[in-house]
Formats: sequence, structure tokens, C-alpha cells
Amino acid sequence: MKNVIVCMGFLILALFMCGCTTTSQEPAPTVHVTSDLLGNWSGTMYGYIEGTGYTNFSEETMTMMVTEQHDRVFSGVMTFSNQVFHWEDKAFAGIISPDGMTLTIVEHGGGISSGTINGNEIELTYLDTGEPFMVAVDSLKKA
Repeated sequence: MKNVIVCMGFLILALFMCGCTTTSQEPAPTVHVTSDLLGNWSGTMYGYIEGTGYTNFSEETMTMMVTEQHDRVFSGVMTFSNQVFHWEDKAFAGIISPDGMTLTIVEHGGGISSGTINGNEIELTYLDTGEPFMVAVDSLKKA
């Protein structure tokens, strides 16, 4: 009788331990928040232009006006200006990546930018393979 009670005790203990040691293998769901980019983002640029060389585009400003956004897809107009006048407006469209922190933009007439979103700041790297080719780093803050 004592052996039966001991065996039952071990059996109950074994069942209890098996039930208590299993863990759920399902990962917690990841929630990504899409940044609201609507509005004006302005800042400075520096880069390299074929035939001209390195430039910090002194006294020039870039403004990215995001006029529409549908979830992760957005569009608007880039304006390039200085203290006296603005010389170019370029339509653009972009996509925010699923991580909510990076983006890619294509500009009308050529040029692609990719970058990072950090709260009210965006840093873009711009590439244009046209004639002359050009690269730039744009640092923008939400106005």
C-alpha cells in the first residue's frame, strides 16, 4: 500500500511538473505606428555635384511640403529656395517602411531619397544619376 501511494505521488508530481514547464511559443504582436508626415519640413543640404564638387548649398533651403498621406504612402512638393527667391518645385511621392522609422522618396524628373524619421526630424540621402550626377544629405525639421 505504501508503494502504491509513493508511486501515485510521483505520478501526480510528474504530471504537475510537465504541465507547469510548458511555455507559450507565440511571440507578442508587434505594433508599428505610422508617422504623420503632413505639413512642412525645412532644412539644409550638403553634398557633391559632378563638375562642381563638394557643396554645402550655403544660404539655400529645402522645404518638403507633405500635402497628402494615406497610411504609409505620402506625396507633396519639394521647394528649393534661398533668401531672395525659390527656383524649383518638384512633385514627389514616398513610402514609410513597416518599421515606421525609415522612408523612401522618388521625385518627378528623377532623384531618389531614402532616410530616417526621428520624431520631428528627418534625415534624407538623395541620389540623382542625371547629368550632372549628384548626391546630398538633407536634414529637415517639421515646421
